[in-house]
Amino acid sequence: MRNRCIRLSLLSVMVGLSVLPLRAQAWDAASQARSWAKQDKDDSFTFFDPSARMLRTWMRDGGVIGSVPAGKSDEPPERWVMDPRNNAWIARGTSVTQIDKTGHVILTLKVPAEVGDVCWDGKGFVMSFRAVEPYLEKRDFKGALLWSFGAKPIKGDGPTPQNRRPIVLDDSGNVLMADGNTLNLAIFDGTTGRKIGETSLNLAPGQPAPVLEGPSVERGPLAIWPGKGVVFAAIKASQVPAALRPPLQGLALARLDFAQARLEFLPTGLDEFHILVGVLDSDAVFVNPKGGLMLVKVK
Repeated sequence: MRNRCIRLSLLSVMVGLSVLPLRAQAWDAASQARSWAKQDKDDSFTFFDPSARMLRTWMRDGGVIGSVPAGKSDEPPERWVMDPRNNAWIARGTSVTQIDKTGHVILTLKVPAEVGDVCWDGKGFVMSFRAVEPYLEKRDFKGALLWSFGAKPIKGDGPTPQNRRPIVLDDSGNVLMADGNTLNLAIFDGTTGRKIGETSLNLAPGQPAPVLEGPSVERGPLAIWPGKGVVFAAIKASQVPAALRPPLQGLALARLDFAQARLEFLPTGLDEFHILVGVLDSDAVFVNPKGGLMLVKVK
């Protein structure tokens, strides 16, 4: 029996909020997901299920389509990637471990710093490291280094803060990276790692994109709206300059439209502990910290 979606009114007519319908199965992201995830090209998401210590790959129309053990470590995984053979690449601290669906460890890589974020394509995965200065690596699905960008961090090197720099792959295969308080994104060629440039976004009246207020060490995730030339950045409403803040509360979305070079802020009606994981159709998908997925209508 299909449960009804619950619709809540928000502060903006542009944004609607709903709870994803529940499914009758042992584990279901719609009601149980709590972890970080990132939308894949086939619209699947892989979540960490702490009760079973498994990574669950889930689709809205197909439920759980695969599960991989998260390894024997007591530490929960921080970021992860599923490769074309359905092996998991799991980042914990300064290690990245490849694990197959039986739980067998295939390979362990030592990396120069904690992994802040990941994105991937058919050839490999890109890691953004928590370091004083931006540093990216792309590795193939055998673990070989394809390219790197920036000064490789040295263990214990440099003062805090060591920023989390969210990354996402755009429709052209370029890597987009957020850094610090700016809402403009750095752009890297996904094949070579060469920095192509940076976005130059403006508000509707024509003013340049403002900088965020307050600490920016823990930047929220980025999510691509497939085929639209739009990226959404999850930001705390308290980080938005005061003049632009109403009616934003809790968690907001910065809508980055590259074709129009336009930036605007959208309310979500969610508190700042929700996690942006992707965009399905015209809905931004968030993980509820209490368990389950929430949809926010976007334009």
